[in-house]
Amino acid sequence: MTAIAVSEHTGPHGRAPSLWLLSLASSLSPFGMIVVVPALAMFAERYGVSQGNAQFLIATYLFGLGVGQPLAGSLSDRFGRRPVILIGFVLFTLASIACVIVNSFAALLVCRTLQALGVSVGTVGSRAIIRDTHDALSATKALAWIGAAMGVAPVIGPLIGGPLTTWGGPRLVFLASAALGAAVLLALNARLTETRIAAGPSDEVQHWTTSYRQLLTARVFVGYTLMYAFIQGSFFAFLAVAAVVFSDHLGINAAVFGVIWGAMGLVYVVGAASCARVTAWLGIRKALVLSTWMITIAGVSLLVATLLVGVTLAGLLVPLGVLMYGAGIQTPLAVAGSVNCRPDIAGTAAGLSSSLALVISGSFSMVAGYLYAGDFLPVAGLIAVLSCMAIVTCWMTRGDSATA
Repeated sequence: MTAIAVSEHTGPHGRAPSLWLLSLASSLSPFGMIVVVPALAMFAERYGVSQGNAQFLIATYLFGLGVGQPLAGSLSDRFGRRPVILIGFVLFTLASIACVIVNSFAALLVCRTLQALGVSVGTVGSRAIIRDTHDALSATKALAWIGAAMGVAPVIGPLIGGPLTTWGGPRLVFLASAALGAAVLLALNARLTETRIAAGPSDEVQHWTTSYRQLLTARVFVGYTLMYAFIQGSFFAFLAVAAVVFSDHLGINAAVFGVIWGAMGLVYVVGAASCARVTAWLGIRKALVLSTWMITIAGVSLLVATLLVGVTLAGLLVPLGVLMYGAGIQTPLAVAGSVNCRPDIAGTAAGLSSSLALVISGSFSMVAGYLYAGDFLPVAGLIAVLSCMAIVTCWMTRGDSATA
């Protein structure tokens, strides 16, 4: 099935909106986070803060996503996908403009949090809309294309943020975010229709605490959520020390490392783009098992290579490349699984799963930073453990009727 065929799928709740538009809406979330990275040093200089404090421009954004995603999911189940998504992008656009105007670093951090709260609706809303308008298999294929688009955003972000910062100063990256937010908002307002079926007179939308309790006690939902968290956690663990490892152990500077990591990102995109074809060929369950073993073997291979020959370029890039490709296949399957298990509260499921995965995976960057003291081996061990958890989480999702 091609991307066009997926985007034109008509599900039980009506015609799906443009897959390209949903992909763009989802991609603004990682783009908004990563586009400021090339400008962090200039922000530190402009506001008179240390390089360490400048990192709070990333941390506050992640905090906003962690809070905003479950909130957006619950609100979209109660009030509908369209109004919540439109209000969210209004907030993102206005907050991006405010980031340009404010004169204190504290105010900038508040605006970054508001940015993330607003744009969190893109990822969560798109996943819920896909589930509203697709059956389980078609939802997996559609989410694979959205996953590929989200994988491109962290690669494109620095390529845009770097030149903008050099040309017009650091605040120009926020103008770019505002322009993109406004463009997506106008397109969504023109093209997005409501896909959530309104509750009938006798049907009351259950309280969010009830929904959360039902989801958190469902083995399949927890399995898919942890699967996503451990996959992303392996990336966060590596990224926490990657620049130092490449510099100290391999003599590779930051610019070359950026190119290498960008190539790794493209490998992930290729994996995500091939997920639809692999799933159509093998079926959802077999594709999940295949990607699980790819991830596990890659993580263990990274540890073995580090144990036997130390840190080498091939010993890092080959296992990481396989890990990235396998993650590109598995991530859309995990995301689809978490929303497929409860289609009636797809927004809540998407928001809660994404938020939990973000918090859990992000914690492994701190663990990796603590473990690294000039020796990459403990971090390689952490990545190997996280990759092996793919087997455990895959086992937890057994019996999922949507993958049968």
